[in-house]
Amino acid sequence: MDVESKGVAASEDGASNPPIPESASEILSTLHLDQRRQERNISKNELDAAIKHGERTEGFNSHGPAWVFSYGGITYVTDYKMTRGITSWVNPCWGFDLEKVPITLEMEAAHRNALERSQDHSSWNSHAVIVVDQSGSMRKTDATKGVTRSDLAWLCLAVDYVGKRLRSGEATSDDYLSLVELGGSNEDLLMQEPVDWILYNRIIDFLRHRHPTLPGNYLPAIDKAQHLLKVNSSGSCALQLIFLTDGAPSDFPLYQDRLNYEVCNRIASLASRFGSRLTVGGFAVGGAELSTLEAMIETAKEYNCTGFLMKASLRVEDLSSAFRSMSTLITETKTTMTDANTKRQRTYRDLFREPTRAVSVYNASDKEWKKYRNHPNQPTRVKRTYFDKHEYCWIYPEKTFNSDKAVGIAVRDFIFGEGKERAVRRVREINNMGEFVGPLLVGKESLFVEDMNKDDAKCFHKDFCKTQQLSQRFASSFNKKLLMLPGVDSSKVPTINFLDCWVMLYKDEDGEKKGILVEKMLDPLQYRKWNTNAGHVHHMGASSGDVGTPS
Repeated sequence: MDVESKGVAASEDGASNPPIPESASEILSTLHLDQRRQERNISKNELDAAIKHGERTEGFNSHGPAWVFSYGGITYVTDYKMTRGITSWVNPCWGFDLEKVPITLEMEAAHRNALERSQDHSSWNSHAVIVVDQSGSMRKTDATKGVTRSDLAWLCLAVDYVGKRLRSGEATSDDYLSLVELGGSNEDLLMQEPVDWILYNRIIDFLRHRHPTLPGNYLPAIDKAQHLLKVNSSGSCALQLIFLTDGAPSDFPLYQDRLNYEVCNRIASLASRFGSRLTVGGFAVGGAELSTLEAMIETAKEYNCTGFLMKASLRVEDLSSAFRSMSTLITETKTTMTDANTKRQRTYRDLFREPTRAVSVYNASDKEWKKYRNHPNQPTRVKRTYFDKHEYCWIYPEKTFNSDKAVGIAVRDFIFGEGKERAVRRVREINNMGEFVGPLLVGKESLFVEDMNKDDAKCFHKDFCKTQQLSQRFASSFNKKLLMLPGVDSSKVPTINFLDCWVMLYKDEDGEKKGILVEKMLDPLQYRKWNTNAGHVHHMGASSGDVGTPS
């Protein structure tokens, strides 16, 4: 129940206003007031003090005019006759204050330059959109030292996500941050602000003055966040979408499945476009209900985004640790995107993704399959080649396809996997009717614009072909010596083998030459990927879990 204060003080003689009661005990409490007082750990003595000593202003609530008493960090609202208590809360930033950083003329000039530079989207290193819960429950005073949950969130956001990163050099004014309010008006609190000490001070202003109110609706906040993330279409910008909340959304309280469906559709739209350069995460503080957050994050991970859910207690140390972990994730993404030679962030190609759960579904009539085939008495459109490291040249074998019935290949429009350097999409061989034949295949290509070579579609794949051949030579030598050991049963001892790979060259609809490295697809249900070039290690991801114990 929100109250809007007009800021009109009572007259000194009280002639036009009802007399102030001696204490709150003279005012009949509503069930709403009792509930809010218990949630926010406000005693009756504190309400008495507000009545006796507090500043009184005229305001409005949903039932009409009201009186607002403020004293000692407590706000107490009564009806206009002062016979019934309506609600109460702890004022923002009560009990502690965080000093702002003095801003010099040089800092102001650097901030203006960063804002001007932001018009060039290719200059952005990262953009984090953080959705901060400002619903009524964030007024609860059950956090460290009795501060509100909202105060704790703003404090850690300022100190641990902005301040510490600036001091360590992890963040610069080429990193940008936007803030969206979850609750109330769902407004954009900040839009693409450079990460600097001026931003730090602005977050302290939110700590001092933001007032949690009204229900926390996810859908409007996600729509705002989507718009903000899509402002910069440059593929060289690492992205984060982070939710900081203490409870379940209020959009459809009786229809959880419908809400999860709507939320996940929005997240899928973002994740399918941005993939591994987008991190989607959530901080659940104070024992929040997690099903919607969990559904969001699992959806993002289906499209190769980094996903994490951190459950933080209401101790400042836990939430501080969680923010530092989030800082590490954006730094890792930026490092992955950085070219080792130029030290500049590379530009992701504009690729669209399909969820991993769709990989097992094959329908040759889907429009997402682009088909390229060779026709009799016409120039060859599809060729097969592989790099021979001994001859150090590309070899073009007589047989182009694995299947004797194949006359071409079908290449999936969407990618379904990403490593540190390459994207993976599905490939199939097709017969003259356009039907799939032969084994399941995957095609690999670069994730980055800088690796594309229109003059030589094979160039990017050469090192990978050489590496795979060399690895198989070592594996064959290892296997031979292993099986020669006394007592080794060759039928029971596993050996190491690397997949054969080759490059399929073809011309697309526009006549542009394309090259994709192809190998047989492994059944994802029959093998486990223990680690990846993107840094993931099985059972050591930061996908979920309590702070400090990612799993």
